[in-house]
Amino acid sequence: MKLIGWGMLVVLVDFRYGNVDVVVDLVGWLMLYFGLRRLWRLDNAFRVACGFAFVGAVASLPELFPLFGGAVGVGGELRLAVLIVVGGMVIILTCTGLMRVADQAGDHSLEQRARWLRGVEAVSVVLSLLIGPRQIVVSGGDRMGDVVGLLSFLSLGLAFVAVVWFVVLVFSQNVVGSPTERSQAIT
Repeated sequence: MKLIGWGMLVVLVDFRYGNVDVVVDLVGWLMLYFGLRRLWRLDNAFRVACGFAFVGAVASLPELFPLFGGAVGVGGELRLAVLIVVGGMVIILTCTGLMRVADQAGDHSLEQRARWLRGVEAVSVVLSLLIGPRQIVVSGGDRMGDVVGLLSFLSLGLAFVAVVWFVVLVFSQNVVGSPTERSQAIT
């Protein structure tokens, strides 16, 4: 689970030097992929989340272009929309898997936290997509732009809270092992 948490942190945080992301998101997506791959025998939701992490890794490849002298900012709004959906689905599906595993282990506290987080992330993804990646990147200048800018800020704030909550949740859990070990270790 900690690999999943670290992967999400790497995807979330950008360490930029000039115009180049020093720790590219590809590393985070691969960490997510391998972390979820360790869990996919526990629940199908982890398996599907693993597939979305792979899509995130592929979608983050354009970030490597500036490292090799290519274009900066490749993909723009479409790439941002894909990453919003893919990142959201990884969190939603991982929470779904955690809910099911927690239910089997009888850990109603974890099940409830994962259920709430799944809902918050779903709302965050929907709001981000309704506002639109273009408005998230560039907004302001007039009254309507200011409203969209505020909504973008609130949407991104909600997404940030959900991701941080997710990272804290996965760092606090251990769901790998046999069902007996899992029911003892999940709490």
